[in-house]
Amino acid sequence: MLEFPTDDSLPQRVLLQSRADIVPAVLEVLRRAKHEVRCLHQDLSLFELSQTTIVEALHTFLHASRHARARLLVEETGWLDSHAARLRLLQRQLSHALEMRRANSDDPVGEDAALIADDSHVLVLTRSALGLGEVWLNSEPRAHSLVAGFDRRWEAASHNLPVDPLGL
Repeated sequence: MLEFPTDDSLPQRVLLQSRADIVPAVLEVLRRAKHEVRCLHQDLSLFELSQTTIVEALHTFLHASRHARARLLVEETGWLDSHAARLRLLQRQLSHALEMRRANSDDPVGEDAALIADDSHVLVLTRSALGLGEVWLNSEPRAHSLVAGFDRRWEAASHNLPVDPLGL
């Protein structure tokens, strides 16, 4: 079972050893978010954003403050349209706060997979000898380059994905 430190004042790093650690890590990052969540991945499936607990945590985050917002950046929308009905419903309900965009082909997401909360909490998923990924809590320096890369891709991306999928 994945355990997170309770001390919120110091930068902390937690390694993810298996896919079973992903959902608790996503929930922890969302729990710590106050203002903004950014997420990028090829199709967002790796972050299990279709699970009820994660969609509920995202819903709670977006309702906690009228200024809260979530921006999700993908390369392919097939998984969103076919497997993420709860997430798309939340987008429909909170279209002002939950935005999704397709990355520009000139600056693709590629192998990057990151969930960033408030420029200080980061979940990065990569395959390495150390494990499946890592969570950095209270670490603005670690988040800074990821935020800059995300924002660059976000600005270059096409318009927001439609709230209602076309053709339905």
